[in-house]
Amino acid sequence: MKKVLVITHSEDKTVDYLINKFQDRLKWYRFNANELDKYEINVANQAILIKCSEFEIEAEDVDSLLYRKIVYPDLSDYSSLYVSLLRRDILSYVEGLAEYIGQVCLTRPSILRRSENKIFQLQAAFIEGFSIPDTLITNSSESALEFISKRSSIIKPLSTGVIRNSTINGIIQTNMVDNSRPIRDISLEPSYFQEYTQKDGGEYRVTFINKEHFAVKIESDNHVDWRKKGSINRYKVVELPNSIIQKCFKLMERLGLSFGAFDFIYTGSEFYFLEVNPNGQWLWLEMELGLSISEGIVSFLENGGER
Repeated sequence: MKKVLVITHSEDKTVDYLINKFQDRLKWYRFNANELDKYEINVANQAILIKCSEFEIEAEDVDSLLYRKIVYPDLSDYSSLYVSLLRRDILSYVEGLAEYIGQVCLTRPSILRRSENKIFQLQAAFIEGFSIPDTLITNSSESALEFISKRSSIIKPLSTGVIRNSTINGIIQTNMVDNSRPIRDISLEPSYFQEYTQKDGGEYRVTFINKEHFAVKIESDNHVDWRKKGSINRYKVVELPNSIIQKCFKLMERLGLSFGAFDFIYTGSEFYFLEVNPNGQWLWLEMELGLSISEGIVSFLENGGER
């Protein structure tokens, strides 16, 4: 039985689901970064040992690694100045493990960082020939004003949009730009503007694992961002044109990804690429529609990245 180390956090319900569903297929070892104090991790020369009350494993014995979103431990007892240093050290500690452990990984932090970068991702998508709404990423208020004055526009996060501190967990999502309000100085706030495109043919989430894909059409009463709380969404399994699927494969290859959650909108007769999330959520679609995304992920981990 193959041994899989999962780097995640204690509230990751998707990992709970995977371990419970496939406990007879893989031997799972779970490291919750937000509970770092419950683990002892030693990097002694070339040897890496991870142990806790439930297991003890050496890096050389790990066959595959599943790297999820991490959450920092509670550092409220430390001074705010020291917290920033601790977080950098913890991230370096965890990412260092994730870069090395496992013969295969879904997905190494260095690949995630590069492919999540909106500028890098956008340019790669242009190269692969995707249709993309008019876009401006800028720190110039004048350029932003010129852009939004010529079209109906949205503003979206340039990074992940997740905000966390000791008391607040929040997400900054896509919003319409209000042209009636002046744009403040954004010289230190790089901002991501995009032309708002009518979703006449709906929105699409397409989840890829290697050469396998799961395409879902999303119809929502929220015409700006279906992910917002309170949105009423309907889901339907669909087939996409092979030309779009092949572009997705090429973009994933360019970005170095084996997993990607693509978002498209369809209007007129055109699919417009919005983004690919290299560590995107998928469990709700499996639950809603009976998809076998988890089987694809487990097969990847079980077979060394091959299907």
